[in-house]
Amino acid sequence: MKVWAKVMRGDKILRDAIYDDGSSLSEAAFHALLQEISYRLDIAVPVTLAYHFKHFEKFNRIKYLPRDFIEEVDFDAFIVERVLDEKKQKLQLYY
Repeated sequence: MKVWAKVMRGDKILRDAIYDDGSSLSEAAFHALLQEISYRLDIAVPVTLAYHFKHFEKFNRIKYLPRDFIEEVDFDAFIVERVLDEKKQKLQLYY
């Protein structure tokens, strides 16, 4: 699974990273991905519920706000977007 994660303040990207671990989408892989990407971006890991995973699975994007972190954070949003393969996107459009 390949994702683009960005730490935002207002409309400005403070930090971002692209992460690809090659795994398929599952709840366990999603939690592991969040831990790794949070470590790379030097931020706390957000509290993630089943609802967050289902939203990510359905819309390929999740936005965490400061209220989703136990620790105090210095940004407005932490956004994780799944990067879909171009070939798969074209196939999905025709069906």
